[in-house]
Amino acid sequence: MNQYTSPSSAAQPASENAGRRLDFSTILALLWHRRWWLIASTLLLTVIGIYIVGSQQRIYLADSLIQIEDKGASASLLGPLAGQAVGKDEGSTSDELEILASRLVLGQAVARERLNIVVTPMRYPLIGNWLSNRNLRLPDSLGGNDYAWGDDSLTVTTLDLSGQWQRQALTLEVVDAEHYRLNDAEGTLLVRGTVGENALAEGIKVFVQRLSAKPGARFTLTSIPDLSAINAIKSRFTALRNGTDTGVVTLSLSGSDQSAIVSTLDAITDVFLQQNIERESAEADSQLNFLGDQIPTLRGQLDEAESALNDYRRRRDSVDLTAESQQVMENLVGLDNQLTEIKLRLAELSRAYTPQHPAYRALVARRDSLNGEKARVQKQAEQLPAAQREALNLNRNVTVSQEIYVALLNKREEVRLKKAGTVGNVRILDSAVLQPGLISPKTSLMMMVFSMAGLMLGVLVVLLRYSMRKGIDSAEQIEALDLPVYATIPLSPLQPGMMRRVRLKGEKGGREIYQGILATSQPSDISIEALRSLRTSLHFALLDNQRKSVMFTGPSPGIGKSFVSLNLAAVSAEAGQRVLLIDADMRRGHLHHAFQRTSEEGGLSDVLSGARAFEDVLYHSRIDNLDFLGRGVAPPNPSELLMQPNFVQLLDLLGERYDLIIIDTPPVLAVTEALIIGRHVGASLMVARFGMNQVRELEHARKKLENNGIHVKGAILNAIEQGVGDKNSYGYYNYNYSYA
Repeated sequence: MNQYTSPSSAAQPASENAGRRLDFSTILALLWHRRWWLIASTLLLTVIGIYIVGSQQRIYLADSLIQIEDKGASASLLGPLAGQAVGKDEGSTSDELEILASRLVLGQAVARERLNIVVTPMRYPLIGNWLSNRNLRLPDSLGGNDYAWGDDSLTVTTLDLSGQWQRQALTLEVVDAEHYRLNDAEGTLLVRGTVGENALAEGIKVFVQRLSAKPGARFTLTSIPDLSAINAIKSRFTALRNGTDTGVVTLSLSGSDQSAIVSTLDAITDVFLQQNIERESAEADSQLNFLGDQIPTLRGQLDEAESALNDYRRRRDSVDLTAESQQVMENLVGLDNQLTEIKLRLAELSRAYTPQHPAYRALVARRDSLNGEKARVQKQAEQLPAAQREALNLNRNVTVSQEIYVALLNKREEVRLKKAGTVGNVRILDSAVLQPGLISPKTSLMMMVFSMAGLMLGVLVVLLRYSMRKGIDSAEQIEALDLPVYATIPLSPLQPGMMRRVRLKGEKGGREIYQGILATSQPSDISIEALRSLRTSLHFALLDNQRKSVMFTGPSPGIGKSFVSLNLAAVSAEAGQRVLLIDADMRRGHLHHAFQRTSEEGGLSDVLSGARAFEDVLYHSRIDNLDFLGRGVAPPNPSELLMQPNFVQLLDLLGERYDLIIIDTPPVLAVTEALIIGRHVGASLMVARFGMNQVRELEHARKKLENNGIHVKGAILNAIEQGVGDKNSYGYYNYNYSYA
């Protein structure tokens, strides 16, 4: 085995990628050429998306509607003055919404619906969720009876775990429609249970209310802390106010269990309504207690004021107030009533709010304003005669005390009536109902996202491969080496169909061999048209040369030298030339397969070694004017055979019989045969594969030939892909060219 290892280079010449531009037209051509790759990547991601979306848990939405009414002025101790002093409490609805989403309400709903018990069906691996979402199940023969499917359900209302079982997951296995087995994580039986009865074991108490599953189905039971259950509901629960100036609120709860989210949302609204009623009742009790403390005090103040007024009248024999004094008294009485009511209201608000609360501060401002007005009226009263002033003060005290006392008595009766018929300020307008359709996953949107991701991934890979490719992609790169380009041959879309991959004895990897000649089976192929142009160029290149032979070589294997040689020979023969095709690759040549021959039938190696005569191994093909000389039996010393004088003599003899001799040789950077053959031919042409061979490779191969006295006539850029190619280059490092 001969092996050539070329020195590597750490730097890439700047000229190697010179002139490569990735403009819009190039991108379009590149993507069009790789359209099947883009289609494949899009379909692949779409299929993955179908699986992922189909396996995701289906999420549904239930909603209900409630109304939170303002308490109004009747709920306070101020009566009509409340609205004037405080105004409407815009934050009352917002406060109720915060209460609605609090642990106080959600915690009671968790306890009522047993949401701290998590029942998880055990699905078939990989495809279980996908099938269950479509209410499909695998047959028992494929293990379907060991798993729960979409129509299987289990309701557990009690799961008390203590001791070593706390926070451990248990497995419930269905025995039949009425019985089940409870196992630990290792599958050990803990207890056998019956639906509708408590199943008891040491540290375990389970009550299964309903069971609908085939025997063998398994479920995982887990008891989670109440706080975890509350947080889980809170993350799926929303309460949105319908408008900024309305008390109507929409409640919604999402989840995978349709019946569970409806019942849970109803439980939340019921708990909220109940606590609201209880809070209203507690507020009424608080007001009654407050009134019970104030009424006796006011009664005593009223009695004292009346006694003082009666004593004054007895002393003065009844003094009547003038019209002016009467007006001043009425003003002072009204102001005193308002100030007293504000005092009571401030005492009430101080139980719920700080002095910085807007409602509290509004009352303080109102009190200060009334005090200023009272001071002004009192100055008017000081200008009255002494007798009138004294009578005015006594009458004012009686009137104020009497009005406040009567108002509180009336308010106490009002609060008692309110407590007796407490309904709260929350009203359920619509009970919870399940909305049609899914809220997650968004199938159409996600499928569009996956498809677009597949397309973008394909585009990205194509562009990255193009930008990372270092191979030759234009004839200008070859011509920059002062090497004429005789032809640029497009990649044939039909040639792969005429190849067959085989693995020969003693060969590690397989190889592709010819099953026919493209030029005869598909004469109108684009690559064959390019070879006809090459035929014309060679005709003029060899016109003044006595040797009518041309050698095709290249820097590396797998670049299409044999394809060019074989089909050029065919199109040249069709033009009327007498053509001989020689497979001089005596190690790995496989042109004989194109003519349905074998290497054992003899060829060049047999002629050079003297084992066979030339006429005995020459093959007259079915193509007129085309003869073929195969490689023959692989010799141990091909380069030594070519160095013998009989090789030159053979070429001279053949030059008299044929108009054109085409010689297919091994790669020049791998073995030395091309260096020997090139000295005895009329022209040597270098084949480079588009996107595979680097400029450095081509330059190194040409220098190697020229150092051995071989002038390279020109180059052929082979296998140009339509639009823009993206073959990864691998340089000329460590070429391994062994016998086969």
